Amino acid sequence: MTTRVPDFDDLIGTDLPAADRRRLKEAHDLLLRAGPLPELPASLLRLTETALRRLRLVPPPARRPRRAVVAVAAAVAAIALAAGYFAADHRRGGFRAAAVVEMHGTAAAPIASATIRLGSRDRAGNWPMLVSVKGLPPLPRGGYYQVYLTKDGRPAASCGTFNVDGETTVVRLNAPYDLDEYRGWIITRRRPSQPPGPTLLTTSPA
Repeated sequence: MTTRVPDFDDLIGTDLPAADRRRLKEAHDLLLRAGPLPELPASLLRLTETALRRLRLVPPPARRPRRAVVAVAAAVAAIALAAGYFAADHRRGGFRAAAVVEMHGTAAAPIASATIRLGSRDRAGNWPMLVSVKGLPPLPRGGYYQVYLTKDGRPAASCGTFNVDGETTVVRLNAPYDLDEYRGWIITRRRPSQPPGPTLLTTSPA
């Protein structure tokens, strides 16, 4: 089977300013020379249908429409120049999401939101997680936030703890569990030797 080389005009259009068209054409040519990015084995990317349904996971965002390419021209060029990075993303700190779950704030934290990017399960049974949290305030000394998997809306299994500094915090956590056994995620406020505080973020319907 012959693979069709992407046509630059089909991807970008013909109505761009000359300077933008030239810059994007250079990035396009670099991508073609770099070749396709390496693929993870399908077995590592596969999530069970039950886990996807119960935990409200969705695939990573789809590619943007053709016109949006202009807005990310600089990013396209950077990707072309750094294609080799993706071949060793785990070694260099990269993160490849197999699924994404969105969290929304509760009445206890109405402006907060979070995104959990779930990586592929490793041979030991760990699900790596890249958690991005917005709108939570820094806590007093000794306090911290905790991420839980839930059963019947209650905390059931901890996926790790974190603190925040600024509007957005991104942390790497882990879920070493069978996700089929759980229904969703929540984030609570904690202090040492005390039970979980109120639910601040959740995957449950509002």
